[in-house]
Amino acid sequence: MDKKIRRVPQLRFPGFTDDWEQRKFGNIANRESKQIESTSSIPSVEYDDIIPNQGNLNKDISTKKTKKKGIEFDDTNVLYGKLRPYLHNWLNASFKGVAVGDWWVLKPIKISKNFLYYLIQTKKYDNIANLSSGSKMPRSDWNLVSNTVFSIPNTKEEQEKIGVFLSNIDSLIALHQRKLDHLKQLKKGLLQQLFV
Repeated sequence: MDKKIRRVPQLRFPGFTDDWEQRKFGNIANRESKQIESTSSIPSVEYDDIIPNQGNLNKDISTKKTKKKGIEFDDTNVLYGKLRPYLHNWLNASFKGVAVGDWWVLKPIKISKNFLYYLIQTKKYDNIANLSSGSKMPRSDWNLVSNTVFSIPNTKEEQEKIGVFLSNIDSLIALHQRKLDHLKQLKKGLLQQLFV
């Protein structure tokens, strides 16, 4: 008698027991393509505005003066930097803006936005996204990524629980990073004052 192969992660929140479903990435997220120009109330986001591997803005982008054209996004989207994907540029959008440059603006399809945001940070996604075209300026190949199968929870409740948990860890990392930066500045100032 053949045993049914279960599709469940190694680590799981209590109360969830269903198998995860298999879906192609193209059935998890659509790419948005509407082009608009940035304004004073709809800022642009470029690679230089993002802290790689963290998905945080490194400046107040609302103060940008130049108008740039790009792909419209809002708080329902996740941004993924497809140019040089090994740089790990991504953003879980919380405002309306314009993605300038080589971004995929992803719209979740019947899936939690936060779960999608963390899915694009997984090793499996990273490996596929880095099988790119071009040598000097490699870009992720949408055809390859969109046809790759990923496991996802059947319920939005489990997806949200995973997204919130990982988001809390990101917040904790950011808090400690600010403390670390403050301590480095304090040390630098003390060194200047303590040594002649």
